[in-house]
Amino acid sequence: MAALEISGLRKRFGGVEALAGVDLSVTRDAILGIVGPNGSGKTTLFNVITGVFRPAAGRIVWEGHDIAGHPTHAIARRGLVRTFQQAMSFPALTVAENVGIAWARRRMAAPWAGPDAILDFMGLSEQSAEPAGRLPFGLLRRLGLAVALATAPRLLLLDEPGAGLNEAETAELGELILQLPGRDIGVCLIDHDMALMARLCQRLVVLDFGTKIAEGPTRAVLEDPTVIDVYLGHRP
Repeated sequence: MAALEISGLRKRFGGVEALAGVDLSVTRDAILGIVGPNGSGKTTLFNVITGVFRPAAGRIVWEGHDIAGHPTHAIARRGLVRTFQQAMSFPALTVAENVGIAWARRRMAAPWAGPDAILDFMGLSEQSAEPAGRLPFGLLRRLGLAVALATAPRLLLLDEPGAGLNEAETAELGELILQLPGRDIGVCLIDHDMALMARLCQRLVVLDFGTKIAEGPTRAVLEDPTVIDVYLGHRP
């Protein structure tokens, strides 16, 4: 059963229709990927879902409640949480303090005993006393995910979690993300790394100019001639 149901979602910026009636659903027992060319509406979709932008039209139903237009903090407290393309933290605070702040403000039950368990899961225990601003980029990416997990999300929207990582770092982060549905945390992610998306996602949605042009099992979508023509350019 879908935890998040989106129907007829529209968002316009001036004369540009960034979302043109998007429909999709997300369950919590699998990983859904959102792909498409730059400017196709992927990040705008996340921003509208999580209250950064108000939709011009459409419904966003999260666990039976229409949350369209609700403020970001209220949506996050319902367990619908997102990360951003930038690696974000409080740089002057330690790794443990960054995660602890998020943990103290959670409103949902969490599948972790506490912040230390999250740091251990993310492979950050050894850096717990380090200021976040001193972390190398790959670990800073992990910290951003650790902070998001500390809010006790029921669905996590990840915006390009692999951006800026090398191949080994991407593979390691992917293995962590794969474990989240088993902890009752649904995942929906955006990324341009199609090898990563093929490994993580059971289903894909493809956007182009704010319109959904394909949806289905990952392999079938990646072999869709329209998707190859519009986005991939070749068969993966």
